[in-house]
Amino acid sequence: MTPPAAVERSFWLWIAAVVVNLVGSLVSLVTTPPVSALSSIVGLVVGVLFLAIVVFLALRLRQGDGWARLTLAVLGGLSAVITVLGLLAGAGLGVGFSALSTVVGFVQAALIVAAILFSFQAPANAYFR
Repeated sequence: MTPPAAVERSFWLWIAAVVVNLVGSLVSLVTTPPVSALSSIVGLVVGVLFLAIVVFLALRLRQGDGWARLTLAVLGGLSAVITVLGLLAGAGLGVGFSALSTVVGFVQAALIVAAILFSFQAPANAYFR
């Protein structure tokens, strides 16, 4: 069965969120002072493993697996909320995030929220039944 447009959009939004995260992480790694480069590399490796799981789940979502949709909704929702709250709290505490980190965080959160919303539209719900 071919996935409906809402599921396809959700899939591609998940992929876009992964790409945005990877690009932001790579730019951050390149621009990080050498003193903290090791911790950045470890963070990047852990991040890539997490993003690989997200891609796997997005592929399963596209194939109609409801458990993947639910897992992405929970993990993605938590990730979006924690990212936005972290950026807002950091700004309130005077923590200076780079403009790139801020933009990447908000763009990724927006992509994730949109992906979740598309995956729960009426045509998608019928597909997962």
